[in-house]
Amino acid sequence: MRRFLVKVATKLGLYGFIVKVANKIIDAREARAISKRGVEVLVKVDKLMRARNAKAFFNYGLLLGAYREKNFIPYDHDIDFGMLASERPDDMVEYLKQNGFKFIRQMYIKENGYITIDQFKCDGVHVDFYYLYDYNEDRLVCYAPRRHEYKDWRTANETDGFPTFLFTSKKCGFSEREFLGHKFYMPDETESWLQDFYGEDFMTPIKDWSPKSETVRKTGIIPYTHCRQYRRVDL
Repeated sequence: MRRFLVKVATKLGLYGFIVKVANKIIDAREARAISKRGVEVLVKVDKLMRARNAKAFFNYGLLLGAYREKNFIPYDHDIDFGMLASERPDDMVEYLKQNGFKFIRQMYIKENGYITIDQFKCDGVHVDFYYLYDYNEDRLVCYAPRRHEYKDWRTANETDGFPTFLFTSKKCGFSEREFLGHKFYMPDETESWLQDFYGEDFMTPIKDWSPKSETVRKTGIIPYTHCRQYRRVDL
């Protein structure tokens, strides 16, 4: 029934609008969850990853909030961790599921087998793990999927997959810093990472910021590439 309704909405040109409205409702609910239980989830993730000798470091919106706001960004609807792909535990999904996390989806690239993102929920908080790979001698790369150009996600997943942005960041170490009374890992080159992703004016809040409209003036984002990604939802 759901797939039939999606097809009807797509034919009527309403699918994108419906998805946009639904996402706004979900995002608002998840932002409230972060404000209430975000710190607890951060501590839990940090403890679990340390037990596996993996650094889960602040990235993207979480890193921006910690640096600029000294807090979560009020309207941010998920928690973004980065992790070197080489440190990702082989049993990452099962390990977190055993420790109270609900698995949502995993993104991967068929051609090289790269796992690019694992997404979970814990106590209503949406948690994303972005895995970074070597890009060249100086930079790391994250393969970030976008919505399909016009297909609903199930059809896209069964056919040509999802388009990809490449987010590159300067290679550096990761050190512990205090955030809301606890210590977590963050990139040593925090300002460089934030400038590459958000632009030189990253200290100015932009509620509806999107990399799709900001690629021209930043060095760290490479727009849509030939690389396509796919979802796993049944692990």
